[in-house]
Amino acid sequence: MHIRRGYLGWGVFLILTGAVPLLVRSGYLTDDQVQRLWTLWPLILIGIGVGLVLSRTRFDFLGGLIVAATLGLMAGGFLSLGASTIGGTGCGAEGTTSFPAQEGTFTAGEASVLVTLNCGTAEIKPASGTTWRVEGKDDKGEGPIVSSDAGSLSVKPRQGDGNPFTFLGPRDTWTVSLPTGGPTLGVELRLNAGSSTVDLGGVPVSTVDVTLNAGSTTLDLSEVTAIQGLEGTLNAGSLGVILPNRSMTGTIQANAGAVKLCAPTGAGLRLQTGSSVIASYDYGGQGLIQDGSTWTTPGFETAAVQIELETRANAGSFSLNPTGGCGG
Repeated sequence: MHIRRGYLGWGVFLILTGAVPLLVRSGYLTDDQVQRLWTLWPLILIGIGVGLVLSRTRFDFLGGLIVAATLGLMAGGFLSLGASTIGGTGCGAEGTTSFPAQEGTFTAGEASVLVTLNCGTAEIKPASGTTWRVEGKDDKGEGPIVSSDAGSLSVKPRQGDGNPFTFLGPRDTWTVSLPTGGPTLGVELRLNAGSSTVDLGGVPVSTVDVTLNAGSTTLDLSEVTAIQGLEGTLNAGSLGVILPNRSMTGTIQANAGAVKLCAPTGAGLRLQTGSSVIASYDYGGQGLIQDGSTWTTPGFETAAVQIELETRANAGSFSLNPTGGCGG
């Protein structure tokens, strides 16, 4: 058998990229072990050096194999856990000065909420009553820029302009409380380089739109009182979604990241996986039936709760009802 050296590196890269998520799912690798795969990056430099030293010998391919193997392991880590560690460690020092809390109420019949966080930690949670509230800490005690009126609330950082690559600023800590007794809310979240927990239990939401760049987020929709649609975009990170016990539709796309979906008991699921590249799905192992690019729970048509999602992955993975749950 003759091995074509031009394809050898690609083969090693793809084998290891797929092997890491498989080993994680089988329990042979822990999350901590996968996170440490990023510390192998100096091997890329070593591989390049080996390639230069052996460039005029019959062993010139060894350098390329070292590089391909290292990149494959790191890419496999992306597929398994996302890149939340990059986002979390790239920020500056954590702010320790509390800023003045701001609060208000919505008086319109429907309202919109936009939260943009660059480099930090956010908790978005429900609060009884009709009042929203923003509080937390940063490096100067200034707080975010909060704009509001009868039908809208916007919370955004003072540093940067929402650029998802603003990783070197100070680490902010925010708590945004949304009212359970107010109007129906359209919630939009732009979370960059950090970690966040979003619990919308009891909040009457119409739509939820989440974009996560290089970070980790847990989105808990299990106790929402109303919801129509979900839009999620994950770019290099990890996203856990606890689905509601209500019928809904939505789209989630993972680019170089990992998505965990937790569905309520008895809910009917219809999950589409079209237009995906280098993707990993475990829907078959959860009892769903495949028909082309569609995975469906048996008895979907008669289920009281029907959840339909388009799940697309580009160098990403989706797992359904994982053993450890969908928390961060």
